[in-house]
This record gives sequence, structure tokens and C-alpha cells, in this order.
Amino acid sequence: MSARLALAGIASFALILGLTATVPPDAAVVEASPRPLPRPTFTAPPLADVGLPDPGVRRGSRAQTQVRPLRVPIAGLAVPTEAELLPEAARDYRAGIHEGIDFPADAGTPVIAAGDGVVVRSDRDFVDWTGELRAAALADAVALGRTPTGTLDLIRGRQVWIDHGRGVVTRYAHLESVAVVAGQRVAAGEVIGAVGSSGYPEGGPHLHFEIRIGESYLGDGLTPAELARTLRETLR
Repeated sequence: MSARLALAGIASFALILGLTATVPPDAAVVEASPRPLPRPTFTAPPLADVGLPDPGVRRGSRAQTQVRPLRVPIAGLAVPTEAELLPEAARDYRAGIHEGIDFPADAGTPVIAAGDGVVVRSDRDFVDWTGELRAAALADAVALGRTPTGTLDLIRGRQVWIDHGRGVVTRYAHLESVAVVAGQRVAAGEVIGAVGSSGYPEGGPHLHFEIRIGESYLGDGLTPAELARTLRETLR
């Protein structure tokens, strides 16, 4: 499957699930290992309950912390320009919004820390869920009319989160492997894991990368022109 088709598959899956909920960063998060959840509950793992966003926070306020320049998380790659791979990509079903950047890459490609910081989540012991459980989660989400937070967390697969201070946290999802532990201090450019397709293997290998800013994400509410300028200024 080509990277473009694989990522289109992710978008289709997102449309069905209505991927609007996220787990914002929290400095108190410790090493976690999301595990498959049995039907019919699909309740969120404990980690997913940490620091859930205030429903009263208005999207697109643009009142965001200034982000110091960060590195592109895969050496040698440029930030994608295709709108469907960027924050604010349209998700027609239930007004879902993409909150990160998807970098298509071969499985096993090294993923590097975008900046200096402290690892606050490292899924070293992650156990991927089965296709049967994913199908069950999809059915439950459709029946509920929303996607449970725990299901969203499992879709993202094996993750690493890095706290860069000043309310900025980067998240690296769908990893094949992890090379760091929670509490470890890392430097910009240090290898933290490898590209994979954990959580949603049907989507093919790619890195889903988010820059979280407090309760929001880089790109929230920006126009395409504003987003392009912001990404140029932030990722180098």
C-alpha cells in the first residue's frame, strides 16, 4: 500500500470514528502501557483520564504560547505540504479535526526528539490490540455517537511524549519501538524510537507528530496561510 493510500485509510477511519477527543500533555504523566480493552466497555486507560481538556475552552482562540523552533522529527524529511497530512485537516464526520502532522516513512526509520526536554510518557511495554478489538471499538464508537478516549489512545498506538517546558509537549505516535524511558532527559536530535504502524496497522507506517500547547495544539484555528507560516517558523 502506498503512503498516500495508507494515510487516506487513516482519514477514512477518522471520519467514521469522529476523532475529536485528545489527551493533552501533563507534566505529571508517567510511563504508561495502554493495553487492549475487552468489549463492551472500552473505558479509557488511567493515563487517558489525566488532564482532559475543559469543554468550555474555545477552539481556535489562537491564544497560544510562543513555541521555540523545533526540529523536524525525522531527519532529512521536510514538513508535508498536503493539507490532509497537517493540523486542521477537515474531517467531515462529526466535525473531527486532525491535530498533528503525519510523516510517511518506512518502518524502522529513526524518530528524533524535536527539542530538548524530559520524557513524560514512554510506551515501552505497549501491547497492540487485535483487528477484532479494533472492529469492536469501531462498532461501539458508532453506537455511542462518539469515540471513547481510551479507544483514541489505542488508535495512536505506541507513543512517546516529551515535555519541553512552558506548556509545550511533543507527541510521537504509531511507533514501532521506543528507545527512551519516562523521566529521561533528551536532547534535540536524539533518537527516541522508530517509525511504525502500531495502533492502526491498516494505515501503514508513518509518524503522527503533535505539538501540544497547554490545552490545545499548534495550528488550532489557523487559516491555511497562517498554518503554513507557523510551521515554517516552528519546524526546521
